[in-house]
Amino acid sequence: MIIRDLLQMLRRGWAIVIVMLVATVTAAVFLLSTSGVYTTRTLIAFTLPDGTDLTDDGSSEPGIITFAATVAGEVAGNVERPQYSDADARAYGIGVRQGVFVGVPDVGGQWNVVYRRAEVTVEVVGPTYEWVEKMRDSTVARVFDAADAQQEAIGIPEASHLVYTVEPLSEQIEHIVPSRSSQIIALAALAVAGAMVAVFAAAWWDRRHRRHRFTAARSHRSAEEVV
Repeated sequence: MIIRDLLQMLRRGWAIVIVMLVATVTAAVFLLSTSGVYTTRTLIAFTLPDGTDLTDDGSSEPGIITFAATVAGEVAGNVERPQYSDADARAYGIGVRQGVFVGVPDVGGQWNVVYRRAEVTVEVVGPTYEWVEKMRDSTVARVFDAADAQQEAIGIPEASHLVYTVEPLSEQIEHIVPSRSSQIIALAALAVAGAMVAVFAAAWWDRRHRRHRFTAARSHRSAEEVV
């Protein structure tokens, strides 16, 4: 009985059902047509000019780490990425589809900040390889310019400037595409959501239509009684 009533209600609200069906199919086509995102996480190491650092991965000197953080903050402006317990969490993994994030690698987790190396990360996520490459190169150049400007502002001779080195392997641009299983799950969720919205919308329209008919009929009877 309930199923029959539901089918009759959907039949009466066929226009709404068709609109929701078209919207759901359009969303599904868009979901399947997406080619994923492109991303890179480029590392810039800050080291002493005299070569006394024991590693090329960025100095562990607190003063240089602070300087790298200052440079990253200037380049990043007000754009901050949410902090997660995993320091290696990537921006695309938390839903970002386009953006540029500049910062110093934090190994302290979600609730505290710990910087161990004077490194600046330039993380870029975008729709095309060319866009990501362009934003990566321009942002790295801005990091270099900001670092030079800050050292010149405090009177450090150019010969004594810190050395900034882009780690070659970190310049790679990856193409991240959704897996087949995740697409199937997303399509199933989309279908369920579309069906639920269609049912609720049809029920709302049906109640409104019935109320309108009831009001019109009562008004008609009242008019006949007056006559």
